[in-house]
Amino acid sequence: MNANGKLLPNILLWGGGLFISAIFLDSLRFKFTGHPTPQHIFSTLKEWSGIGLFYPAGPWVIGLGELLSSLLLIGAPVVLLLTGAKNLIGKSQFAGALVAFGIMSGAIVFHLFTPLGIQTPVEWDGDTPTKFSGALFYSACVSWVLAIVIMFLRKGDIQDLLPKNRA
Repeated sequence: MNANGKLLPNILLWGGGLFISAIFLDSLRFKFTGHPTPQHIFSTLKEWSGIGLFYPAGPWVIGLGELLSSLLLIGAPVVLLLTGAKNLIGKSQFAGALVAFGIMSGAIVFHLFTPLGIQTPVEWDGDTPTKFSGALFYSACVSWVLAIVIMFLRKGDIQDLLPKNRA
């Protein structure tokens, strides 16, 4: 542990941000190229809900949100660290974790409470799924927990943005 006792929190902040960002950035190649898995996920939600925006807009909207979260969790903090603006790192990571929390909350709810289910197709033969996995659901759960941890650890960094109690 370092002299200030901040090694574990720093590992959770940066490691958690890296994990979430890796999951999000890796998924962009599927969401932005019309891959059958996100097409299946968002079409299933469209058919279940009757909301036409789920597909084809869903993969793009969620993908852009995931990109934004990744930039706020890791990209901007690295730039801020290199430029000496360390006081803004916490705000950026909090915002990125908040976006990740929102996206993953939706993912978890849709996996659990819609026909989507936990097992989603991951391999295809043309238009036919050949292999299913719960990996998307479980990575959403881990990302969700890490987003909560990051927000908790960074809550002090946003205190100046919250309304003051004038009692």
